[in-house]
Amino acid sequence: MMTTILAFIFVIGILVFFHELGHFLLAKRSNIRVEKFSLGFGPKLVSFVRGETEYLISALPLGGYVKMYGEGKEDNVIVESVADTESPLASGDRITGIKGFSLEQYGSWEKLLYALKSDPHQEKELEVERDGKVYTLTVSGSALYNIEAYYEKDYHRGFSGKSLTDRFLVVIAGPAMNFIIPFFFMPLVFMFGISVSGYLEDPPDITYVRKDSPAHLSGFAAGDRILSINGKEVKDWKDVNVAVHSNPDSLLEFKVRTGSETRTLTLFAEAGSDGRVETGFARPIEATIAEVAEDRPAWRAGIRPGDSIEAIDGVEVTDWNHMSDIIAESRGKELDFTIERGEEKMHFRLAAEMQEDIERYIIGITPTTDRVLKKYGFFESINRGIAEAARMTVEITMLFFGFLFKLVTGKIALATAGKTVAGPLLIAKVSGDVAQSGISNLLQFTSLISINLALINLLPIPMLDGGHLLYLAIEKIKRKPLSIKTLEITQRIGFSFLIFIMAAALYNDILRMREDIFSQFGRILDLFR
Repeated sequence: MMTTILAFIFVIGILVFFHELGHFLLAKRSNIRVEKFSLGFGPKLVSFVRGETEYLISALPLGGYVKMYGEGKEDNVIVESVADTESPLASGDRITGIKGFSLEQYGSWEKLLYALKSDPHQEKELEVERDGKVYTLTVSGSALYNIEAYYEKDYHRGFSGKSLTDRFLVVIAGPAMNFIIPFFFMPLVFMFGISVSGYLEDPPDITYVRKDSPAHLSGFAAGDRILSINGKEVKDWKDVNVAVHSNPDSLLEFKVRTGSETRTLTLFAEAGSDGRVETGFARPIEATIAEVAEDRPAWRAGIRPGDSIEAIDGVEVTDWNHMSDIIAESRGKELDFTIERGEEKMHFRLAAEMQEDIERYIIGITPTTDRVLKKYGFFESINRGIAEAARMTVEITMLFFGFLFKLVTGKIALATAGKTVAGPLLIAKVSGDVAQSGISNLLQFTSLISINLALINLLPIPMLDGGHLLYLAIEKIKRKPLSIKTLEITQRIGFSFLIFIMAAALYNDILRMREDIFSQFGRILDLFR
């Protein structure tokens, strides 16, 4: 459990720190006064002040924030925005005096403004400079409540006092840092070593061709060695996988060798409904089970991980591919499986079920594969890491917006989409699991979450960076910022929406992990017995 907690703090801490660092650095570059830089929310645990910024670590490690001067109305004597349409004040007005009040009497503009607002019905006379002319305006306390204003000397160091471009860069810098993280972490993954299937390094020798598959119809046969694909040499199964799966729904030219004979074959790499290309040729895979899916035929029959499949209906199973074809061709007919479990041979009778998304009969098992830790040199790690980070970013972005498109067009029900939302409990659990399997997997997982965090933050929802970008876009179109009142209303809506999403995510986590949660709770209770 301690591993899970530490891994979760590492993942969230890294993501939040670099996200907020992006905002912080661009704010400093734009000469915006940064008042607070906090990791976490809520009560502060540790803090120190350096320069004009207070740096904090707060109690709730589920986020963080950068507090910039002029970002909220509490920093509210140049008028920046006016929410009350009936107020005589306008953006850009310079308040040079207030009859009956003095700044020295109250010590600060904030305290003076609070006093002016205290009686919303009492009218005050303000001396205002506008476009080089001085006016005396009568303003009620309620009208003053709906303005945002700054000391003239501090106005240009506030967030709102900066140009649209500067504010855009400050806002976008947070998500940008989350997109950048994988380009630093993935090279480290290849340096520390990445877990790969052992067969990927094996020569591309075909040992099995499924009957009536694209490979079978194209003339491939057991014993063929693949030499090249589309004129590019392939040295191992990894090269074959990359060449085939990066060219879905296209005609591929294979050069293969059988004994001393070299042949050229063409194969149409048709992508299935799940997006994967099925060729029909394969490498040898032992018919030993690594995982059994719960509530599938194999699980219900009593087959378990570690079992080896010796025969089906008396026919000896040569390898996993042979077994898969027998199951697929059974079309749901009951089969007799001969299983070796340790020194014991056992028989199980079960019928395969149709898996709709791949249109194939299955029993719910996956094979054991040899995993090896492959490390790379410094420069190769950088090249591979950057390429993998780019691939991850493009792939996750396409999946993310594809999912949103299906949601908006009604191809995915809102209730179904809601079930896919994961919250802090699941992220913590997965963080702990991947941390136990090595630092490389943890860095890889952090990169994955970082990209997702960047994309979510760019959604045009108030309270998120995407919401701020939407405000800036509206300001660009209207040539003036939104009123404080509009900002407050939209931010309340955005905050309520985010609370709803977080509650849904937490609910999903509890449903997915209820057994683990109850188990951990039981262990805690045992400590007090």
